[in-house]
Amino acid sequence: MAKYILRFTGSGEKPAADVKSIRKRAGVTILDEAPRMLLVQCAKPRARQLVDDLENWVMSEERSVGLPDPRPKVRSKRAA
Repeated sequence: MAKYILRFTGSGEKPAADVKSIRKRAGVTILDEAPRMLLVQCAKPRARQLVDDLENWVMSEERSVGLPDPRPKVRSKRAA
């Protein structure tokens, strides 16, 4: 199962009734919440069904971006 970000696009905070409806759905786990977003774990068809059933919601798959190692590297000297 993948993780998806569900974002409420209407005015104000996400409706409590919508969040309650999402919590009740089988196969959907809410991992994190923000005032206008939810991070859920479920199958892609289930996430698509959520945004189709609820008004003013959009979804995108969670993506991770690796950060470079900030520590300096020791460079070896080559013989000339």
